Amino acid sequence: MLDPFRRMMAVARPRVTGPVTVGHGVNEFLAIVIPPVIPLLVSDLGITYGQAGFLLTVFFAMYVLFQLPAGILADWLGKERVMIVGLAGMSVGILLASMASSYGLLLAAQAVAGISGSTFHPTGMSIISDVENRETEGKAMGVFGFGGALGTMSSPLIVGGLAVLVGWRAALAAAALIGIVVTLASVPFLLASAGSTNGSARTDGGRGLSIRNGLRSARRSIAVPITRDVVLLFLVTMILSLQHRAIQTYTTAYITAETGASVSVGNVTFFTLLLGGSLASLWAGDLADRFNRELLGAGAAVATAVLVGGTLLVARVLGGLPFELVVVVLALWFAAIGVMMYASYPVKNALVSERADEEYSGSLFGVIQTASAIGSASGPALFGVLATQWGVVAAFPAIAGVSVVLALLFVALLALE
Repeated sequence: MLDPFRRMMAVARPRVTGPVTVGHGVNEFLAIVIPPVIPLLVSDLGITYGQAGFLLTVFFAMYVLFQLPAGILADWLGKERVMIVGLAGMSVGILLASMASSYGLLLAAQAVAGISGSTFHPTGMSIISDVENRETEGKAMGVFGFGGALGTMSSPLIVGGLAVLVGWRAALAAAALIGIVVTLASVPFLLASAGSTNGSARTDGGRGLSIRNGLRSARRSIAVPITRDVVLLFLVTMILSLQHRAIQTYTTAYITAETGASVSVGNVTFFTLLLGGSLASLWAGDLADRFNRELLGAGAAVATAVLVGGTLLVARVLGGLPFELVVVVLALWFAAIGVMMYASYPVKNALVSERADEEYSGSLFGVIQTASAIGSASGPALFGVLATQWGVVAAFPAIAGVSVVLALLFVALLALE
């Protein structure tokens, strides 16, 4: 009975992949603390959905600017060290957000958190790519994604639940404290993994490269071969992240607007979306090691388009049913959306890992994750504007169009083979 699960988790270097996965969970938990409290921010600060979405845009705009430099810095100073400092910085940013007395200060706090968070994916994903092989890189990226999904999944429960009980400020402060505690607990394991990671170039007893060698390494790391498949993977990553962050940001708001439910009920549905996604990450990572990755990605994108596009129809069909049943059906529907949406991630990451030679893996993931940051910054703002103009319920199915574009990009990748 446990054999399929063991196969999904059978990575080559668990002592490296495990600590990095925990770090991914912390990173994603802190990255998604704003969406569960958006309805409260809108009412408390008197801002629009578009302005609330712009908080996420600022956060991920910092990713756009700083992810590639973070990857180069990690090659110089050591990936694990940069990862730890970034996780601690994210916690500080969220703590500042909890104390913000105005919308402008909240934007500044998000910028601090975003700059710090930009360090994680170029370091974590390149570490895993360096130590895993062609037969296990899909599984490893699935495990990595599973950790991130668990972290994301915790936000609507912890942050959303606390916000209802004690207010959004106290909820964000608690999230920052959780981030600091988990990061500190992870430090010994992350540093222990550094010694067995080939991707973190070090001399001088592990204290980092000399300035001259560091600059030479930085110049080499920028030289990523820009081939047609790398360009397509850049676009796949950008569109996938745009879709992903738009759905994440507005799920709670969609449920509350469509059903009249409380924020806590909306966050339960958000939780089911993420629960489905966390399980799909393991499942899809295993499949990516056994089947054609481009076809898996295209199929997941088409299924996401159908499910997201169907949200408006489902709500209308269920309109005459008891409120509790409507909420349950929508929760299950969003769980299915989570399964298909998250299934694309380990598939895409495994496709990047195929092309990531160790000498420039950090830079390649830095380039690709810059695309992710562009999509993540665009999605909340773009659909925030649509939600402000049309209402969040009418705007939500528009995300389905993005999923169709994503499917076509996976097909284009297949055509290059």
